[in-house]
Formats: sequence, C-alpha cells, structure tokens
Amino acid sequence: MNLPGIVKFALTPGSIPFFGLCVVLWAFLRFAWPRRRAIARVWIATVTGAYVVLALPLVANAIAGRLPAVPPAGITPGLMVGTLVVLDGDNRVGRVATALDIYRTATVRTVIVLGEDWIRGELGDAGIPPDRLTSVQGPGTTGGQIEWIARRVQPQPGESTVVVASRLQLPRVAALARAKGLAAALVGSPIDREPPTNGLWQFVPSYVALRTSRDAMYEHAALVYYRHKGWIE
Repeated sequence: MNLPGIVKFALTPGSIPFFGLCVVLWAFLRFAWPRRRAIARVWIATVTGAYVVLALPLVANAIAGRLPAVPPAGITPGLMVGTLVVLDGDNRVGRVATALDIYRTATVRTVIVLGEDWIRGELGDAGIPPDRLTSVQGPGTTGGQIEWIARRVQPQPGESTVVVASRLQLPRVAALARAKGLAAALVGSPIDREPPTNGLWQFVPSYVALRTSRDAMYEHAALVYYRHKGWIE
C-alpha cells in the first residue's frame, strides 16, 4: 500500500483505524493521565458522535456532493475509442461495471488497466478479448496515473481516449488532466454500494455511508493539497 493509501486507510476521519487511534488516545487520557478523565470523556463522546454523523447517508451524500462537478462524457454508440483506460483504486466493482458498459456501447480498440490484476481479470472474464486487454502495474498514485496516460496514450485521428475512475476520484482526475493537457473523456463510476438518497434510510447510520464520507473527505483534502503544491489550479 502506497503512502496515499495508508493516509486514506488509517489517518482519514471516518476510517476504522483512525477511530482505533482515537480510542487509544482516550485510553491514555482515561487511565495513564487520571487528572484528565473529564477530557477523556469529552474526547470519546465527541469522536463517537462525529462517526455517527459521518455514517448518516444524508451527511455522506452532502460531503460527496460538495466535490467539484465534472461534465458527463458523451459515450454513444459508434464512438471510436482508441484507448479505454481504467484507473485502479477504491470501488473496483463500479469501475469494472462502467468500463464494460463503455466497451459494449462504443467501439473500443484497446483497454488498459492501470493497477492490479483484479480489474483486468474481471474484464477478461466478462468477455473482453485478451488481445484488446492489458494491464500496467502502477503508477501507484492518481497523479502518476494521469502523467502515464498523458505520455503513453496517443489517440489516432478520429479516435477518443476515455478514462474511468470512481465518481469521487473524478474531480481530482479532471483537475490533473487539465494540468497535464490530457484531452480525454472522463467517466465517473458509481461507488460499489451507494448510500440511499431518499426515504427514511438516509437518516439511518451505515458503514456504507461512513466509507463514502471518508473517501469524499479524502478527496476534498487531496484537492486542497494538490492546489497548495501547484499541481492543479
């Protein structure tokens, strides 16, 4: 797991490991520093309350909805796609389903998976011929993936390049693509399990919503960091 993956997994609010770190701090305040027991009670109550709020689908959808909008790509029957690139990352099931939908709708010459073999295996099992499907191990970051596409993928005249990423990751992908001068159609895949958007279930905490909140907050923070580093505008 690369550094961004570790940050998302263990150091982003909403993750289970981050909650574990908060519990360790509570235990220290409660048992190793007896004079701070009141602080310990406030701390663990605040953290627990925050996690309950982040686990509400209504809140998760609101956080995700604040990410910058990316105009939908027009994938129509007959569209000539020289290279369909699938970025590896969270929500792999959604990425596979979206890539297959594009492959079956448009006319695709080559499919490249940037990442582990699981997505490539699923696409192959679904019927994409081996001579049209390949995978590249790495790059391990979104910035590296976009740079790889910008350098290596050269569409032929009349063909388009299409990039598939999670809908939560897509705003960062779009910003990086603009910065690298990459002309590609960007398609956001759904989360493997989407939080409910209406009815009473949107007020019921769930782990699906908690993960959505975590991933969306990570993307918000990544956009701020990328702008600070001057990688995107």
